[in-house]
Amino acid sequence: MQALDFLASTHKIHPIWISLYNSQANGIVKRRPQRHLTVCKALVKMCEGDMTKWANHAAYVFWAERVMIAKSTKLSPYQMVHGVEPQLPFDFAEATFLMNWDEDKYSTEELITHQCRQLKRRKGDLKRV
Repeated sequence: MQALDFLASTHKIHPIWISLYNSQANGIVKRRPQRHLTVCKALVKMCEGDMTKWANHAAYVFWAERVMIAKSTKLSPYQMVHGVEPQLPFDFAEATFLMNWDEDKYSTEELITHQCRQLKRRKGDLKRV
């Protein structure tokens, strides 16, 4: 406690006491631990072996994970709230974005990766199609 008093008096640094465990705050993490692993795996796939570029892909991975149709409900979060599918920013004139992906045949991280690639409109993906 003397160290904390010293920091408070000399450097104006005051301790903030927090609870070590908060069941309400940790509830989502406890209920859906697989979700975090899925996002991590999708991010690794988007980086294609160069994990130094994870920050370039993170926003796309999080966006795709949030708008993706859930396998359990067969609805996107947007559709559950508003009753209609959202207009997504994919360019449907390009063949890559017209691919039909059967969600039962692919893992969640593969579906997230596919949606990330749609959003990024990568030229390499267009050439592969």
